Amino acid sequence: LQSRRPLQQQDMPGYHVHVSCKGDGWNTPGVCGLNNSGNSCYLNAVLQCLCSTVPLVESKCRVAEAFVRLLEEMWLGRSSSCAPVEARSVLCSILPQFNNYSQQDAQELLLFLHCHSPSIDSTIVSHLFEGQLSYMTLCMHCKLQGHSTQAFTVLSLPIPTDIIKCSIQDCLSLFFEQTILTGAEQMLCSVCGLRRETAVLTCLDKPPEILMLHLKRFGCKGKNQVKLRTNVAFSMRLDLSPFLSSSVQNTSYSSYRLYAVVNHAGHLNMGHYTALCHNALTQTWHCFDDSVVREVQDSLVQSPNAYLLLYSRKRFQKPKIHGL
Repeated sequence: LQSRRPLQQQDMPGYHVHVSCKGDGWNTPGVCGLNNSGNSCYLNAVLQCLCSTVPLVESKCRVAEAFVRLLEEMWLGRSSSCAPVEARSVLCSILPQFNNYSQQDAQELLLFLHCHSPSIDSTIVSHLFEGQLSYMTLCMHCKLQGHSTQAFTVLSLPIPTDIIKCSIQDCLSLFFEQTILTGAEQMLCSVCGLRRETAVLTCLDKPPEILMLHLKRFGCKGKNQVKLRTNVAFSMRLDLSPFLSSSVQNTSYSSYRLYAVVNHAGHLNMGHYTALCHNALTQTWHCFDDSVVREVQDSLVQSPNAYLLLYSRKRFQKPKIHGL
C-alpha cells in the first residue's frame, strides 16, 4: 500500500506535529490489519476507527495502556497485521459482557468504552467526543415553556421507513424534528398540575469535536427483530448548521469531515463488521476486514451497509508517536 502523494502540512490545518519517516521495508503507518480471534470483527472495526482518531492516539490518557500500545503498534508500520490479544483481554476484564466469542454490536462497544469503563480518561473522552443537546418543551394546554440539556457521545439516528434510499441529512432531520408527546409519554406540567400533551424541539447546543453517528438499522417489525437495509447516502463533508441552537454563535462549529465508517453486512444475529478509515499520513482511504487491508478510492467509501459514521471538525495530521 503506497501513498498517493507525500504529506503536505501546509494544506492540512488542524492537528499538527513534526515527525520523521521510516525507510524502505516498512508498511504504511496506521495501516495495520487485526487478526480475528473468534467473532471479534466488531472489536477490530471499532479499534480501526479509534486508530484513525489521531488526537486519541496522541493522548496519554488511560484508555488502558494495552489499547494505547496497540494503537501505537498499528501506526509504527512494523507489520501488515497484528493480534489485539492484550487489548481484548483488558476489554473483557473491565466489560465482562464482551468476554465470549459470540457476535457483538460495534455501537454498543463504543458506548461502553465511552461511558462505562473505569480505565478511560474522562477528560480526553469528554473533550473529543462529548456534545450537548438542548430540549425546548411547550405545554400544549397552558403554553408553559421549559428547557433542559443532555450530554451525549453518540447520536443514534432513526432511518426513514418504507423507502429504499435516503440521505444522512434525512436521518438528522428526523432526529431533530419537533415531536408531540401524547398518551403515556405526556409530561407533567407544573402549572396545570396534570400530564399534558407536550411539544419537544431538539437542537444541538454544543457540537462535539468528534461526531459519531449511529444509524439505527436494527429494530422490530411486529414481534420480529429486523434489520433496515435502507441505503443511507452520506458525504465526505457534513453541515450541521440547520440543527444548531440559537446559542451557538460560531457557525464554523457546524462543519465536519468524514474520517471513518463501520459497515455491517449480514443479518441481525449473524453478520460481519468491517471498517473504512482515512489515513492521516497518506490521505488515502483503506478498507479493514480483520487482517485483510486494501486501499480504496474515495468514491467507494459510500456503502449501503454503513452502520457508524465518524466525523471530525479538524483535519487530522500524522500522529506524534515515539518511533514513528
